[in-house]
Amino acid sequence: MADPPPVQALYAVPIHQACESGDLDEMRKLAAAAEEHLAEYGDVPRALEDLKAEIAKRERGGEG
Repeated sequence: MADPPPVQALYAVPIHQACESGDLDEMRKLAAAAEEHLAEYGDVPRALEDLKAEIAKRERGGEG
């Protein structure tokens, strides 16, 4: 079995760097990786907001 590709964080810096590089192949690879991430993990920013809301609720003495 082949080794998995190295992990690349899909934050703004790599995305902006790919756009600025003009390397269409790299942009396509990064876009594909981002799509795979979304398919596997869903809307991470939305999940983070839900998590923060739950933390705030519990800090105010809500459930938990």
